[in-house]
Amino acid sequence: MDKCVLAVVGKMRSNIVSGDYGNGTKLPSLDPLYMERLDIDDGSNLQATFRNTIITGAKNFHVDKMHINPANRTLNLLITLDNVVLKGKYNMNLRLGLLLVDGDGDSTLDLTDVKLLVKMNYFFAENSNGRKTMQFHPIDVKIKYAGTAKFDMTNLLKDKPRLGQAANEAINESPELILEKTKHPVEQFFSKLFTTIANGLMNDAEEEEAFPVRIPS
Repeated sequence: MDKCVLAVVGKMRSNIVSGDYGNGTKLPSLDPLYMERLDIDDGSNLQATFRNTIITGAKNFHVDKMHINPANRTLNLLITLDNVVLKGKYNMNLRLGLLLVDGDGDSTLDLTDVKLLVKMNYFFAENSNGRKTMQFHPIDVKIKYAGTAKFDMTNLLKDKPRLGQAANEAINESPELILEKTKHPVEQFFSKLFTTIANGLMNDAEEEEAFPVRIPS
């Protein structure tokens, strides 16, 4: 069953990426993605806000693993994003040793090998047409930054603009100091996105259509 569902996902890749499933069915696109705001507050060491962020590269996602458990009505996936780029606005106060970053400007983040562990719990309920279709509880997403990360931020040191490149280099020596603090809000973002897409996609799919093989109801 896992291989059959993976094959279906492969056939629908272009639809999932664009958000256009034909016949007037439109859902959020996967590439590009838009994140309105992401806030980080780690006490005295880091406060940051990233705004109006455009995320590209998710169209090249691939599903490394998938497992469906009909008895528990769960579906688990391991998804890899080989390379994603995030561009937007930021403001940040960050202490890196003796360096105090006080920045406000444009931000670019280039990431490789981003892992998403997705846990889905489904159920069957009657929709507005009286059909018993598949739906999902809020989807759980855990993220792992398994590859490289490179920040490029303008105006990192407001009062010392000529030292901006040095500040970028200092941040990129330990990018995990920022990345680790983004995990929870990014996981929430993908949880809402995936739940919206999954429920919209399966809204008219009865049990026999949801899975290529009959499972216990």
